Amino acid sequence: MIKGEKVYSYVKFEHEIEPTYREKIALAKKRSKVKEILFETLKILLSKVDGIFENLTPEDVYLDGKNLKFSKKWQEEIEKFSKNSDLNAIIQRITESAIHRIKKIENDENTDYFNIKTK
Repeated sequence: MIKGEKVYSYVKFEHEIEPTYREKIALAKKRSKVKEILFETLKILLSKVDGIFENLTPEDVYLDGKNLKFSKKWQEEIEKFSKNSDLNAIIQRITESAIHRIKKIENDENTDYFNIKTK
């Protein structure tokens, strides 16, 4: 970063969406629901950054277990807004919450499987 270059912060948007996001994630019981909530939240966040992201679709966002990936078109747009901002860090924090919840759901499923009571 060059001295005197303007830096953008989107933390305000993160704080606006975070309480609702955390509440919804905590109530999710299926991996598919967590991914749906993650997408909805990212779309809201990115739409606050710029209106172009209102056209983002679930097919443009892919969560592979550890990483979040966007389609090439959207990745380029996000990189433009991330250049002098904290946008990537915010997206990473939101994604980490979803990944953690998915792991918890999987762990609970495994625990339930091994704790099946027999008569």
